[in-house]
Formats: sequence, C-alpha cells, structure tokens
Amino acid sequence: MGRRNAPQEKSTGFNTSAAYMVVASVGFALEVAMVAAFVYWGFAQNAPWNLVLGLGIPALVVVLWGVFMAPRSERRLPEGILRWVALGIFLVAGLALIAANSLVLGMAMLVASVGYFIAERALARS
Repeated sequence: MGRRNAPQEKSTGFNTSAAYMVVASVGFALEVAMVAAFVYWGFAQNAPWNLVLGLGIPALVVVLWGVFMAPRSERRLPEGILRWVALGIFLVAGLALIAANSLVLGMAMLVASVGYFIAERALARS
C-alpha cells in the first residue's frame, strides 16, 4: 500500500504569509507616523494656532480614518479607493513634515508611503 501525497502547490520561493505580515506591520507603522506627523506639523505653527492645529487636525484624521478606512467600519471605502486615499493621506503627512522643516523625516515618510503602496498592490495581485 502506497502513501497518498497531497497535491503540491507550485512554490514560487516567496512566503506570502510572511510578506503580508511585514506589509501589515509597515502599514500600521505608517498610520502611527501619519498621526505623529500631523501633530508635529500642527505644533510647529504660530501661536495660538499651534494648539488648534496640533490637536485638531490629528483628531480629525483619526476620526475620519476610523469611520471610512478602519477594517471593521460599516462605512469602509471600497478596497481600490481605500488604497489610493491612504496613499494620499500618507503623502500629505510626509509633505506636512517637510513644511514643518523636517526634511529627512518627511522624505522618509514619502518614500515609505510609496514603497508600502507598491508592496500592498503587489501582494493584492498575487
């Protein structure tokens, strides 16, 4: 009696579950960095607007993100639109850092945002 072997899937040599974990971790780090970037930009403004912008803009972004982009939201945007909106918000956060005279952090945010977007789209297609 021979042993039956389960059909083998073609291996591409690429561990997609590990890639999903890495991309999801980078996405979460970008979300936290986005809020921090808006806080930093807001508090870099002239008084008294620094308090209004430093607390108000991040709070507004968090609420809108939670309503329209959170994974379990009832009003979640469609996936195709969601990716583009997330990229746009991440890029605006990077530009906010640059506007607050933090060029290195702003450029890092911009590069990480585009890299995340490309990686997420590549994994979605596989």
